[in-house]
Amino acid sequence: MKKLFDDSYTKYLKFMGLHLDYWEDEGSGRRREQCEGFVDIFDDIKFPFDKLHVVETGTSYGRADGIFGLILGFATEQLGGMMYSVDIDQEKLDKSQELFSQQTPTLDYRLFNEDSVSFLENLSIIPNLVHLDSWDLDLKNPFPSALHGWREFMAIESKMESGSIILIDDNFLKGTFVQWNYSNGDSERIDIEYPIIGKGALVYHYVIDGRSDWNLIGKHYKAGSNIKIILQKK
Repeated sequence: MKKLFDDSYTKYLKFMGLHLDYWEDEGSGRRREQCEGFVDIFDDIKFPFDKLHVVETGTSYGRADGIFGLILGFATEQLGGMMYSVDIDQEKLDKSQELFSQQTPTLDYRLFNEDSVSFLENLSIIPNLVHLDSWDLDLKNPFPSALHGWREFMAIESKMESGSIILIDDNFLKGTFVQWNYSNGDSERIDIEYPIIGKGALVYHYVIDGRSDWNLIGKHYKAGSNIKIILQKK
């Protein structure tokens, strides 16, 4: 499984590297750290499935959003299975369809235009890898995003089998500072003073309490960067 995701990450880098500024862009460096933190978990865990059944909330559609879902798409296409993506923005779904059709032409890739929580509550498949990345995080008001991430997690976690993985994007640990940019060109330094702020903040506290069916996995939990929370079901 590690080789599968190593290969998928290599394909991702090759695609992203077609854009001349990818290796120089600071945000792209943070995305690579996220990808590598995910790929490295397969050195230490068992993923007991022959095929991938992937669900992503907040569709991957363009280079500016990091396109993390493309790594999952490459892996799913190679291993077999299917990938579902849900978003409330039809334009993003259209862009995603075009991107994945070009890069993963044999992937069973299905797109849905609806609210992610309702979608997960009524999901017709049992996924074994879920990437929660909807509801943009606003560090000046992070609680709506965290609540939405919690609702997504609660909608899907009991349906998943032992060994399954959930990833939650956009989280910052205490000790991190973020240069927050505004649309008018202004910026502000925001220091993270809570233990964690992000889409997965409520889920993180729930899991590390030790009384859930999930374990926190990975070695990438450090201040100073945007991290994905990664969980595996016991």
